Amino acid sequence: MDDTKVLLEKYRITPDLTKDQFFLWDPMISQRIAEAADLNKDDVVLEIGAGTGNLTYELAKKAGKVISFEIDKRFTPLLKNLPINVELRMEDAWDYVQLHGKYWHHKQYNKIVSNLPYSFAEKFLHNLTFLRYDQAILLIPKSLAVRIKNHPIFSSFFEVVKLFEVSSDKFYPQPKTKSVVVSLVKLPDVIKLANLALFLRQFIYQYEDNKVKNSLREGLIKYFWLQDCIKLTKNQAREIIKQSGIDQKLLETPPEDAKIYEQISERFTKIKI
Repeated sequence: MDDTKVLLEKYRITPDLTKDQFFLWDPMISQRIAEAADLNKDDVVLEIGAGTGNLTYELAKKAGKVISFEIDKRFTPLLKNLPINVELRMEDAWDYVQLHGKYWHHKQYNKIVSNLPYSFAEKFLHNLTFLRYDQAILLIPKSLAVRIKNHPIFSSFFEVVKLFEVSSDKFYPQPKTKSVVVSLVKLPDVIKLANLALFLRQFIYQYEDNKVKNSLREGLIKYFWLQDCIKLTKNQAREIIKQSGIDQKLLETPPEDAKIYEQISERFTKIKI
């Protein structure tokens, strides 16, 4: 911790707690995170929140390339001598994440490894739902890891595997919340799983601006065609939705209420035509 504190004092950087600037100072933890990602020279890694560069250096040792974002330009002097395989972007990662997230399937990177700013973590997860990636290793609040497991959207797309906990004294300054390193494992293809309820949960989220009844109708038609080559008509799909007994108020709105995901899981588990 002393080295990180001295380094920040040298460049007159006071951690901005409103931006969740808690810096992982222990090199052993950074090494364990990089090892968990199982990196090789064919990997391109996305890192959000380079900070002092401690994790960035470890990732660069093993990966072919690291695309690293840091919004706080005060850290530019600390990051100017990063290895040549690091593409440093001193800018807000949000525009990039949005572009390469939910509706963008081209991979500029195949692995995501980050000590995420904690206030950024949850909205970042929304953009991982439809992104094609091989592995995501994230250092996040322990409370968030628990929420992901029970979250109606996140639990529709990936499983949270806890790798190890990181105590608060491994950060400078020390956060009040407990932290954990997790692997986000994508759920298998829902068509191969023959899981209609999970398919529909994913489908309505993909079209989250549409009314649920419309997304469910189109989702049913697509599922039965992909699963069994059955050409379901719109009227047949509407009848299935009617028979499911889902709350009409939930059907008439976009999927903003978590109850719709719960009801889909309950009502569409054993649907047949």
